[in-house]
Amino acid sequence: MTKIYGFIAEFNPFHNGHKLFIDEIKKKYHPDVLIAVVSGNFVQRGDFAIVDKWSRTSAAISSGVDLVVELPFAYAVEPANLFAKGGIRLLNELGINSLVFGTETDLNFKSVANQLLQTSSEFDQDYSHSYASNLNNLYKNTSLDVFDNPNQLLGLNYVQDILLNDYNIDVKTILRDSNGTSATEIRNKINNGEDISNSIPDIMSSQFNTSKSVFWNDYFDYLKYKIQSSTALELHQIYQMVEGLEYKFIKEINHSDNFDDFLNNIKSKRYTRARLRRLTLYTLMNVKKSEIDFVYQNPYLRILGFDEIGKQYLKTLKKNVEIPLITRVGKKESELLSLELKADRIRELVNNEEQDFGRIPIMKGES
Repeated sequence: MTKIYGFIAEFNPFHNGHKLFIDEIKKKYHPDVLIAVVSGNFVQRGDFAIVDKWSRTSAAISSGVDLVVELPFAYAVEPANLFAKGGIRLLNELGINSLVFGTETDLNFKSVANQLLQTSSEFDQDYSHSYASNLNNLYKNTSLDVFDNPNQLLGLNYVQDILLNDYNIDVKTILRDSNGTSATEIRNKINNGEDISNSIPDIMSSQFNTSKSVFWNDYFDYLKYKIQSSTALELHQIYQMVEGLEYKFIKEINHSDNFDDFLNNIKSKRYTRARLRRLTLYTLMNVKKSEIDFVYQNPYLRILGFDEIGKQYLKTLKKNVEIPLITRVGKKESELLSLELKADRIRELVNNEEQDFGRIPIMKGES
């Protein structure tokens, strides 16, 4: 049987640890085809990807990934369970027979996932603590720690989704090396103008030379304008704007000099910073629940890049895949990709780098 392996990633940015992860997959499992589903221009914690999806795709393809497919904004900017749901759904459509992910510790993921699935999905919500804190307490009963082992948490969500949907996908793991520089540390260094050359492969260094790095503060004035020019009723229509948060947004935006100030001003015990960062992204882009639902109900495969192996696999995939497979954006694709295009237009306000129209998949050896 052809060994089709897949994984889900953000590559924000692509660094030496990611290259090591890919090398370890090939050394340990010897896949015939290696597929990555990668977040587009926005990431799960409610942030802008520091460099665009094409730059990160180019680094991945040059580092041994055979095929890169975009994880849509509607899944990429969501809590871990929905992030996982979207990625696994696309990997299943892509025909993988093995999922591989990094984990901080050895764990029998299928056993623990089954145990959690047998527990009611409803648990006592103590509103004096955040949702993540309550979830962490639930998971600790199965020897999991949400805060200390984020990759383990994601892996568990992946496996639960595979089991829930009865996907014919095996699960493989790679132990993460905790000694390397993390993506968060690299982003902080970039923001501070520090040298990161020792933390990223040469291909990623070259991508930084051609693609402008962006941060939330680059877009803060646009967020401020959006909030100040909207009524509370208009803000209430934003996806995930609940429990009167629109009034908090309107009040605190006038007392905030930058994005971090605003985030600190709206922070409370009820909501994690990641939850609020996602909500600010939805606000900036005027995202409605109907737009999220549309993506969930109309899945597609947006191809960002491939090498020769990936190209040949795509030819086979086209004969069997049941959802749209997109390699370029035209009028027909624009409706299906409407939310993605809107999000990318917002990104282009600062770096002015076209993200969709006229772009074709990255092919190994080409830039």
